[in-house]
Amino acid sequence: EMSALVLGRLERCRPVAAPFCDPARKYSPALRRLHQTANLSQCSHVKLQASAPAVEQASAGGLPAPEALRPRMQLYNTMARSKQPFTPRPEHPDKVQMYVCGVTVYDYSHIGHARVYVAFDILYRFLQYLRYNVQYVRNFTDIDDKIIARATQNGEDPLALSSRFIQEFHQDMAALGCLPPSVEPKATDFIPQMISTIQRIIANGHGYAVEGGDVFFDVMSLPGYGRLSGRSQEDNRAGERVDVDGRKRHPADFALWKAAKPGEPSWESPWGRGRPGWHIECSSMIEDVMGQVIDIHGGGRDLVFPHHENELAQSLAASGAAGCGCGGAVHAHHQHAHTHEQGQELQQQQVQGGAGSAAAAASGGDFVRYWVHNGFVNVDSEKMSKSLGNFFTIREVLRQYHPLALRWFLVSTQYRQPINYTQRALEEGSDRLYYVYQALLDVEAALQAAGPQGQAARAAARTALVSGAACPSSSLLSSALSALLDDLNTPSAISELSAPLKSINDLLTTKAGKKQPDRLTLLAHHELAIAAVLQLLGLNPASSATGTASSATGGSTASTSGVLTLSEVAPPSPEALGGVLAELRRLALVRGGLSEEYVQGQIAERAAARAAKDFARADEIRVGLAAQGVLIMDTPQGTTWRPGMVSTP
Repeated sequence: EMSALVLGRLERCRPVAAPFCDPARKYSPALRRLHQTANLSQCSHVKLQASAPAVEQASAGGLPAPEALRPRMQLYNTMARSKQPFTPRPEHPDKVQMYVCGVTVYDYSHIGHARVYVAFDILYRFLQYLRYNVQYVRNFTDIDDKIIARATQNGEDPLALSSRFIQEFHQDMAALGCLPPSVEPKATDFIPQMISTIQRIIANGHGYAVEGGDVFFDVMSLPGYGRLSGRSQEDNRAGERVDVDGRKRHPADFALWKAAKPGEPSWESPWGRGRPGWHIECSSMIEDVMGQVIDIHGGGRDLVFPHHENELAQSLAASGAAGCGCGGAVHAHHQHAHTHEQGQELQQQQVQGGAGSAAAAASGGDFVRYWVHNGFVNVDSEKMSKSLGNFFTIREVLRQYHPLALRWFLVSTQYRQPINYTQRALEEGSDRLYYVYQALLDVEAALQAAGPQGQAARAAARTALVSGAACPSSSLLSSALSALLDDLNTPSAISELSAPLKSINDLLTTKAGKKQPDRLTLLAHHELAIAAVLQLLGLNPASSATGTASSATGGSTASTSGVLTLSEVAPPSPEALGGVLAELRRLALVRGGLSEEYVQGQIAERAAARAAKDFARADEIRVGLAAQGVLIMDTPQGTTWRPGMVSTP
C-alpha cells in the first residue's frame, strides 16, 4: 500500500528528469514502467534530432510576431531530397496554395488516412498561424474501379455509394479535429476539364488513343519522367491499378481515359463514351481550381509512385510550363516531337542527374514547388494490410479510444517517419491526453479558488503573451513554434509540455509550491501556453472542426475555427475538459470489459480491507484493477480512479 501511494504521487507528477532517458543505464522494472508512463514524448535517444541549426531559437526577449517567423520555416521537399526553406511565390508573398490527394470513397477510412489528414491539418493550421492566406484543396475520387466493384457487390449505384462515403469521411475528419479544407472537388464534377487536359497532352505529343477507345500517356515522350520518385524506366513496371496491355507503346504507359464497359458510369468524349483514368483528375482539378503552379502538393509516401509521378508528367505535358529536356521550351508552339528512342535517352540523362536535377526542378520549373509526403503506417511492426488481418478503420479504433487520443498518438511521431500502430501506443496516447487535461482542469480549479487574484493572474498572463513580452508562456510557445518551423517536428513540440506540467504538479501538490509567491502567475502562464500549443496541434477540445467545406465551384474559404490566434487564445473550458475526461474514463472501462459499478465496488472492498488492516487483500484489489487499466488514486478528498496503462500484475 505504501508503494502504491508513492507510485500514485509519481503518477500524478508524470514528467521525469532527463537521466531516466539514458539508454545505457539499467533500471528496475518499476522505474522503467514509471518512465514509460511518465514521458510525454519519445525519449531523447529515439526522438528526431532537435531543430536544425538553420532554424534559430526564438528570441529571449519574447515571442516574435507570427509573420516574423515565416523565413525560419523549413519543409522536406521530396523532389529535392532535402529540407528547404519554405517561401511562397514572390508574386503572392502572403498566399499559400496546398493540394492534398483525398480518398477514393468506397469504404470507411482507415488509420492510414487518419495519419495523412492529421499531418496536413497541422500544416494547414500552422501556415494560418503564420498569417498566410491558405487555399487548401483536398479532392474526392468518386469514380474508380474499386468504387464500381463495391457498388456492384452491394447492388448500389456507384455515385450513390461514393456520395454516402463522402459523408462518412467528413464525420471521421470532424471527430479527429481536422479543419475543413477550402475546397473539396469531386472527380465527377470535372469530367470536361479532364477531357480538355487529355486533348492537350495528345496535341503536345505525349498521349495516344488506341483501338477500343482507351487513351494512354506515353512515358517515353517526356524526358525526366521518374525524377520525383528517382525511378529509371528499367525500374518501372505496370502498377497495381494498371493492367498490362499489348496496345501500349511501353508497359509503364498509363491510362488517361478508359473506354466504357457495360453497366459502368460513362461520359461522352472525343474517343467515345468512357471515364477518366485515376491520375488525370488531380492534374485537371489543380489547374482549374488553383492555377498552373501551386506551392505544396501533399499525400502519403505510397503516392510518390505512380500517382504523383504520373500527375507531374501529365501537368507538364498538358501545360508546357517546364523544359522538355531537348534545349527548347515545351510550349503550345513547340511543334517538334521527340522520337520514342530520343525521349528514352533524354529521360535517362535527366533521371540520372540526381539531386541537382531535382533541385532545379523544385526551383520553379514544375507545377508544384514543394512535394510533401508523410510516412507509412505499420501495425505491430508489419505493413497494414487487409490480407494480414491487421487493417483498422478509424471507426473501429474510435469504438475503444477517444479521437483526440488517436490524434495524440499520430502527432507523437514526426510526419515523415514511419509510425507503428499498436494497442499499447494508443493506450499511451490516451493516458497522456488524460494527464494533460486533468492538469489543466486542476489549474482551472486552483485559479477559480483564488478568486479575484486568480482572474487577475489570468488577465496578466494573456496581456503578456499577446504583447510578445518575455514571460513563461511566451518561452514555452516559442520553443514549440521552433519545433514546428523545423519541418513540423510535432514530437519535439509535445516534449515542450513536460517542464510546465511538472511545474504545475509542484505548484499544486508540494508544500514549497503552494507557498511560492508567484504561484498564481506561473499557473496562469502555464495554463495559457499549454492551451496554445494544444491548439497548434489540434489537440484542444475547443478547436474541433465544425461546418463543411465550400463547394468546388464556390471557392470561398472554409471556416478556420480552431486556428491559433494569440489575441483569442484561451484555455479549454472546464466543461470541455470534463467532457473529454469522462469519455476517456468510459472508454477505459470499455477496453477492460468493466463497469463503473464494478470499479466502485472494488474501491469499497479495498477500503474495507484497509480498515481491517488486511493490506494483502487491498494490494490484490489495486493490482488487479491496474492490470485492467484502472488506477486507484488516494487523495485527501477520498479514493477515486483514473484510466491508466494496462499493467501486468
